[in-house]
Amino acid sequence: MEDLDIEIVVTVVRYKSTIHWFRSDRDFWVLDQEKWRNEFISQGHNVPDFQDSYRFGIRVVNDKNAQQFFDSMAEFEIDKDELSIELAKRFPSITSWWDVQDLFPILFVDFDNLHVGAFYYEGTPMERYIADGWTSEFIDFANDYSEDIFPVKDKFWIKGGSDLLQLLNERGSQEL
Repeated sequence: MEDLDIEIVVTVVRYKSTIHWFRSDRDFWVLDQEKWRNEFISQGHNVPDFQDSYRFGIRVVNDKNAQQFFDSMAEFEIDKDELSIELAKRFPSITSWWDVQDLFPILFVDFDNLHVGAFYYEGTPMERYIADGWTSEFIDFANDYSEDIFPVKDKFWIKGGSDLLQLLNERGSQEL
């Protein structure tokens, strides 16, 4: 894979009732690489076999190998406060969410409930390539997931009762 093919994204993970944040290559979060590959093949594309050197040799990320995956992804885990600080730095001069989209998560992987929520404006439909027995949906999980799944305390854009994401969406709609 060339560097030009890499798209860095933010992902939220719920594992053992704890929220984790990652910033990494989007393709790492296509949880079932075999389903993704097979779809290309069904469309007539010649696709090479999975390389064990790719994504730590894990073809399908699921609840059974979650800890192995987390251990391998440790270098990509970030503290939500890093994202909060970056948002605070940029916030005064931006006009909408689009100006800080790189800070906001596009995927919510819930290992506790075997569920994936995806919310992005373009790219691979990641919610389609999940492990057998899992469910998924395209949903605004930042706003629509309940407090018991994605607690407010874990959302870096909400501080002291102020929802900066909501404010950005309001700014953006005023620009139209």
